[in-house]
Amino acid sequence: MDFASYSRGAAELVNAHLDTEAGLRAHLRARPWLAAEVNSGDVAPLRTVQRDLGELVDASAAGDGGEVVRRLNQLLGTHPIRPRVSGHDESTWHLHVNDESASAAGILISEALLGLAILVTEVGATRLGRCAADNCTNAFVDTSTNNSRRFCSTRCSTRTNVAALRRRRRQPAAQRT
Repeated sequence: MDFASYSRGAAELVNAHLDTEAGLRAHLRARPWLAAEVNSGDVAPLRTVQRDLGELVDASAAGDGGEVVRRLNQLLGTHPIRPRVSGHDESTWHLHVNDESASAAGILISEALLGLAILVTEVGATRLGRCAADNCTNAFVDTSTNNSRRFCSTRCSTRTNVAALRRRRRQPAAQRT
């Protein structure tokens, strides 16, 4: 099981458009088995957790590790993780972070919270950030060695760097030094 993907899933949850069932299904397009389980009761709890996770990301981006841990523990208390071992035969045992009756929202919330708990305890509480690109506020997980990530994607990084280069080229040579 790739628990790092669970922490990235938390950031993706913050960035997702979860206003409707259709939006939630679109968010889950890479997981059709889970998208098929979505119902009207999944949207509201996910929107609440999305807001709470956004505040947790903001605390992490501000360098407030204590606040990240406080918020994460609060979420873990509200949404307990119920792990279970599953598999199709004796060579495929793996961990699920929810019980068999969990809703789509419950599965996504459990995965996000477990991923964040592992991220915080393994690499630190300030490894979440907000994109530094103009007009982008996406959350991301910083897995760089020196905690230096600034952008949510290569696209935002490239767009920002190209815009800076163009601004420098427009400046007179005397101002560039």
